[in-house]
Amino acid sequence: MLTYIMFFRYAYPWWKEKIINSDLKRKDGLCLLTPEETALTFRALDIDRDIQIYIAAGEIYGGKRRMDSHVAAYPKLVRKETLLGATDLQYFQNHSSQMAALDYLVSLESDIFVPTYDGNMAKVVEGRRRYTIIIAFNVFFGSVLTFNHIHNR
Repeated sequence: MLTYIMFFRYAYPWWKEKIINSDLKRKDGLCLLTPEETALTFRALDIDRDIQIYIAAGEIYGGKRRMDSHVAAYPKLVRKETLLGATDLQYFQNHSSQMAALDYLVSLESDIFVPTYDGNMAKVVEGRRRYTIIIAFNVFFGSVLTFNHIHNR
């Protein structure tokens, strides 16, 4: 299967090929935050260390070793694999879009959403939250607030 995919990657010029210079991305501020940087940001924002933090991601680069300092600062870390039992999770296990949907739903319902990377999940959650604010404002005040009002402030 991998050979088949590699064939298409190089056979078609429209296939996306990414050459990533991580040093340049980091200098431009375009790299995702490391677990250490995330913990520092939380401390700077005076976020209570006893707050439960949901990790909406796959495996963290560097694994447990990279997460140790974050866990020391904020010990109540959970993931979908720790919140759901194996029998509940089995229905989603081989479906990445459904696993992402679980992350999306938890992220929407959270009190605080802090994306460490400006990917699609962050954009969709932010868009949904803005939409919810607009609807609530319009219902409460009986006026018409639009996305442009929020975006231009």
